[in-house]
Amino acid sequence: MADEKTAKLEAFRKEVRAWLRANLPKGWGTPEYKVLEGFTQERHDLGKWWTKKCYEAGYTGFGYPKEYGGIERPREEIMVIREEMARTGTPGAPSSLGLLLAAPTLMAHGQEWQKKRFIPKIMSGEESWCEGFSEPNAGSDLANVQTYAVRDGDEWVVKGQKCWTSMWKFADFGILIVKTDLKAPRHRNLTAFIFDTTSKGFERRPLRQMTDESEFGELFFDDMRIPHANMMGEQGRGWYVAMTTLTAERSMGGEQVVSQQGGEIRLGSGVDNLIELARARKRFGKALWDDPVYRQKIAQAAIEEDAYRSWGPAFRAKARKGGASLGATLSFEASVSKNYWAESRQRRAMLIEDMLGSYSQLMSGSKHAVAEGSWVYEILRSRGASIEMGTTEINRNIIAERILGLPREDSAKKAQEK
Repeated sequence: MADEKTAKLEAFRKEVRAWLRANLPKGWGTPEYKVLEGFTQERHDLGKWWTKKCYEAGYTGFGYPKEYGGIERPREEIMVIREEMARTGTPGAPSSLGLLLAAPTLMAHGQEWQKKRFIPKIMSGEESWCEGFSEPNAGSDLANVQTYAVRDGDEWVVKGQKCWTSMWKFADFGILIVKTDLKAPRHRNLTAFIFDTTSKGFERRPLRQMTDESEFGELFFDDMRIPHANMMGEQGRGWYVAMTTLTAERSMGGEQVVSQQGGEIRLGSGVDNLIELARARKRFGKALWDDPVYRQKIAQAAIEEDAYRSWGPAFRAKARKGGASLGATLSFEASVSKNYWAESRQRRAMLIEDMLGSYSQLMSGSKHAVAEGSWVYEILRSRGASIEMGTTEINRNIIAERILGLPREDSAKKAQEK
């Protein structure tokens, strides 16, 4: 029986490999193939095209019920698909937070019509999403958002601004957290909506980063109207919707994201790439790879990568068992995941900077830049890892209070006063 199962999986592996050879872009994986720049229309369109191909072939769309467009496959086959996509490298997903944030939030809080309307289009890559959470004076303190909405019949009129919005440029829809009751206390005055980015009164603008790109943008709402039917969850319960969204983000979205985002091999990520860099870079006439200190640092990076990879399936198994809401305990564990990932990424970036030496100052566009500046991009971009998805400090507070059971700061002060 075991031999029969193994043979069946090997046959499926060959099927996946053949499909990848037949469907990947022409020249993919060869030195002649030019990888498209991130956050460009061309890269986004390629991601949409590839995701739709995978979805129609049944090679993505996992982790969601069939009635919402989910693809059902045995877990062994899903693992084969992931392994083959990682081995070959694929174009990856479009510029969207749909899989990472929107779909998990819709499953937990969306109305039935919202799940059936939006989730299938997210999984097929046809529609892209962003989130409207952070504001100029409400980043880590999300409960302090000032963007507000006033009801007008069957619509809500929205006024305000959001900033540091990921995937802002190509989003077709977004999750929006606004005040709907100016008199209610904090955490009880917020409501979540789905908004259409083609709505009158909506505007978006880029924010330039030190990586010389605009991964993040600003959103402006000037009396933009949202149908009442687009409310997610109940009025005044937007804080809980937001916590579900943040849990999904910090835990990297789950089944679906793993299948689609890990395809494209990019410099600055992966231990194999670190080894290649160490072998190529020389210092005092010797390759860095010949230095036991650098080999030890790369080994540490490999250990951290494997630990994170091993932890992921266990977390997702808990999420499946815990139901659509992910559960309070899982939301706390997501903070552990986010901090581990962010700090590991920054340690790796520091190692890359050390190996590059003075070349770490040369970005894309310089004829002397190593690998066209891809490594330097990773160094610069890693600085934001401890800010996005909730700052490292915020997540440490969550871990301290909710997992370790340590007292809150205000509770500790009261105890000292007594």
